[in-house]
Amino acid sequence: MKAFLFSLSLLFLSTFPLISQGQEKPKKTYTLGVGSSIDGMNHLYGINVSNEFSWRLGKRMSFNAGLSYYQSLGSYKESRLELGQKNQEQSSGLFITPSLKYDLIQKPSGFNLSIAAGPSLQLGGETFLYNPNFDGTLPDYPTYVTNKFQRVGLHFELEAAWNSKNPNRKNAVSLSAFGANNAMPWYLHATYKIRLKLGN
Repeated sequence: MKAFLFSLSLLFLSTFPLISQGQEKPKKTYTLGVGSSIDGMNHLYGINVSNEFSWRLGKRMSFNAGLSYYQSLGSYKESRLELGQKNQEQSSGLFITPSLKYDLIQKPSGFNLSIAAGPSLQLGGETFLYNPNFDGTLPDYPTYVTNKFQRVGLHFELEAAWNSKNPNRKNAVSLSAFGANNAMPWYLHATYKIRLKLGN
C-alpha cells in the first residue's frame, strides 16, 4: 500500500513539466455516471451513481476528484433461507476517490482509452447472514452480522470515451474496481458516463 502511494506521488510530480508546456488554463470537466455494481464478497448486485471533477495536467494526464455512491439491491446467489424468511443481506458505500488518469490511446476522432488509479475512502457498511453451524445448515432463526466501514482502499478504472454530437459533451463507459482488507476486487462497477466541459 505504501509503495503504491509512493509510486502515485512520483507519477504526479513527474507531470509538473507537462503542466507548464500545456494550455494556459487546464481543461476542466464534470462527469456524471450511473451503472450496475457487484459486491463480490457478499454475492450482492446493486447500482452506483458517480460524480467526478477532472483537471487536465498535460496532454495525456489528468487529476480526478471523484465522489460515488453504491447501494445493493439484492443477492445473485441462491438464498439459503427458509420459505417466507426475508433476506436482509445488504451493502452500501460512499466513496471519496482522488485519482490520476492516463490516456493510453488518443484518436483524432475523439476516442480515448484511459486507466486511472488512486486511494479511495469508503464510508458505509454491510449486513450478511452468519452461519455458526459447521454442517452447512442454518439455525432456526437467521442471524445477521453488520460491519461499518471507514476504510481506505485502492481504486482502479479502465475507461473508453468518445465524442457526441454536442461538442461540449463526451460519452464514456468504464469498468472500475475497489479493493480493501487484502480483497481485490471487493466491488466491481460498470458505469455509463456523460462528461461536460467546464469553461474554455
